[in-house]
Amino acid sequence: MKKILFISYDFPYPTNTGGKNRAYNLLKYANKDLVIHLASFIRDDFKKENQDKIREIGVKTISLLKRRKLKDIRNIQALISSKHSIFHFLYYDKRIEEEILNIIRSLNIDIVHFESYYTSFYMSQKIKKIGAKQIFGTENIEHFLYKDYAKKSNWLKRLIFIREIKKIENEEKSFMKHSDKNLAVTNDEAKYIEMVCGKKSEIVPNGIDLKSFIYKSPSKKVSNLLLFIGNFTYFPNIDAINYFYDNIFTKLDKNVKLLIIGKNAEQLNMSKDDRVETIPFIQDIKEAYKRADIMVSPVRIGGGTNFKILEAMAYGIPIVADPARVDSLGVQDGHEILLARTPLEYQQKIDLLLKDLNLRKKLSKNARQLIEKDYSWEKIGHNLNLIWRNL
Repeated sequence: MKKILFISYDFPYPTNTGGKNRAYNLLKYANKDLVIHLASFIRDDFKKENQDKIREIGVKTISLLKRRKLKDIRNIQALISSKHSIFHFLYYDKRIEEEILNIIRSLNIDIVHFESYYTSFYMSQKIKKIGAKQIFGTENIEHFLYKDYAKKSNWLKRLIFIREIKKIENEEKSFMKHSDKNLAVTNDEAKYIEMVCGKKSEIVPNGIDLKSFIYKSPSKKVSNLLLFIGNFTYFPNIDAINYFYDNIFTKLDKNVKLLIIGKNAEQLNMSKDDRVETIPFIQDIKEAYKRADIMVSPVRIGGGTNFKILEAMAYGIPIVADPARVDSLGVQDGHEILLARTPLEYQQKIDLLLKDLNLRKKLSKNARQLIEKDYSWEKIGHNLNLIWRNL
């Protein structure tokens, strides 16, 4: 029976961020007839009892790792380093490398699965010499994400970012070339990886636990409530909500309201607007979907797949989104979703959806069918299980 060491950059429970959601469900649904061990970086708010939730889904052992704080003075090396990015200094530590090597040796690990760029600084020839295979599992192509952010920033930020982005790009390409198997979330990202390293990249998309999201068809009665969900310590979400509020929401009818849910939501500038409700944390996200008429996703930066879009599609909430964030899902404008490229298009399509029940029902039904067909965590986990077995 093959033994897998899965290394994550944040502890996979509770599943309150996209990365943790992905890691948790891959561990839960890909472990059939395999022995899975977890090594995970943890943050200051980590609760030891969360380990029980990971053991419940079949993980054999758990090793906890601590990365440096962002404010650690040793990270200043990144400013003068011509080779290593800030993330190398945040995550890489020789003592942790030795701990990981000892885990691989003592547990006779067959495959080390680095879930994301941030943990892949531990990919090495040392692991190869032990005899374990190495997987580079991308959640995004990170340097693309930072390039997008730099393009939308002022000249000073672009100047600061450009050198760091190049280092991130070089590191990612090195991981792609030296891994035994690369994983991508979307088809476009898989093609990019294959172009870089000349090796086939497997697609392991983000998904939905269908048992947790029972479909609900839109009702005739509307409350004119729009919904945006995101972690507002994450710069693509901050950019998105500021763009949406300033350029779109303020131009909509005064009867339209906006519900914003996510960490630090209460600190957003628009939180003082009487038409805006901000909630930093909600115990059951499905309660928010029950209230909303439309999910908006004006996220302009980043790759991968937004989990909240998948959840809204599974639950049956009509969506208006930037095409760049949903192209990889295989959706069609007007069939499963409405696409908007400009503030005016957002305004027009939101108005249309609020007035047209038949359109809301059509999008809702078709979106759910697509989720059931292609984005079940059970199916995705089975495919990852096959990748592990065949490596």
